[in-house]
Amino acid sequence: MKTLPILFLAAVFACNCPVTAQQPTDSVKTHLNRFIDQWHLDAARGNFDAYFAFMSPGGVYIGTDPAENWTTAEFAGWCRPHFDRKQTWSFNAVSRNIFLSPDESVAWFDELLTTQMGLCRGSGVIQKRNGDWKIEQYVLSATIPNDMMRNVTGLKRLPDSLLLPYFIHGVKDPGKCLKLKSLFDEHRMTGTILIFDPQKKEYYGYNPGRWDSGYLPASTFKIANALIGLETGATDTAYIFKWNGEKRRLPEWEQNLKLGKAFAVSCVPCFQELARKIGFSRMNEYLQRFSYGAMDLHPGNIDSFWLEGNSRITPRQQVDFIQRLYEEKLPVSRNTMRTIKGIMINERNDEYTLSGKTGWAIRNGSNRGWFVGYLETSGRVYYVAILIEPLDRNDVADFAAARKLIAIQAFRMVGLIR
Repeated sequence: MKTLPILFLAAVFACNCPVTAQQPTDSVKTHLNRFIDQWHLDAARGNFDAYFAFMSPGGVYIGTDPAENWTTAEFAGWCRPHFDRKQTWSFNAVSRNIFLSPDESVAWFDELLTTQMGLCRGSGVIQKRNGDWKIEQYVLSATIPNDMMRNVTGLKRLPDSLLLPYFIHGVKDPGKCLKLKSLFDEHRMTGTILIFDPQKKEYYGYNPGRWDSGYLPASTFKIANALIGLETGATDTAYIFKWNGEKRRLPEWEQNLKLGKAFAVSCVPCFQELARKIGFSRMNEYLQRFSYGAMDLHPGNIDSFWLEGNSRITPRQQVDFIQRLYEEKLPVSRNTMRTIKGIMINERNDEYTLSGKTGWAIRNGSNRGWFVGYLETSGRVYYVAILIEPLDRNDVADFAAARKLIAIQAFRMVGLIR
């Protein structure tokens, strides 16, 4: 989870018995002082089971790093290898204040600690459950003398500015997300990545300030276009989009194509034909039902509104739409959704299946590329929307391939696939 030097040193610290503050005469407070001391002592000795027996299963441990806000289970998962190697930490109380609720079932405390990071402040909440005390929350913070605060603030200014957008957007581990910038640097791109883990109900990725900004959907709209075409009967999987023999932008489009192949080669003329067959009224009706971004649709642009003009969809809206398709919660038949999901498969191997659609919008000389879809691996699914732009608008040699490649590299970097 977090790197050890941020919160703890990866070494065993010699442990003396904790220095307990002057004991209150109240027996409950005396017991709680010993309780907290023993908890710290079990950490110093690497007693994993004993240490976590003190903590409530629904508890929270908050460390010194801004990303360290762990549930008990998350904290235990991070601690396990360090406890196994006896590479833990030693906290000793210099002073402690304990306060009790009137019925003596809840206690809250603060303590000054000697640690490998120097003096630290700890505070927490302990609750009595079925006769046993459990730590519900513990907060560890570094103490900074007031006359040093200006220097510390200066040191923190840059990292804080990088982390803040992630916390604003609810990202729990910004450090992992910031590493994704290297993928854009490698490909000489800028842009954003949004990954949604529905199992954890957690968003993460890179450059979250762009997750709620709208962009032309470009050919990612072929997903919605094909859904509406199938549902309305404007097309079916056997229908052939016939090539009229005229020169087209890509040679892959210069042939007769069925729906699946037209989708795979992203044949723009084919899907423009399909949009005209669907018609304005039906297209508008279904886009409203889908809550598909903010499309600027009128009868005069029925075959181009997703390629040019003022239509917009955000990365977050793309992810939401794809999730509803995957979970078969869109207002179309299950058969229609399953047909499109089959058409969307890009890669399938023993480790994962990647499904999705690319898009490429050119506006005012700028190129923006999408990859929108989902990854299935180890019985789980993860949704993704990636938007990229070349740093040099004239350098688009690797642009088309980079859209999906960055998606796969991102999944590897965050540990979803090998």
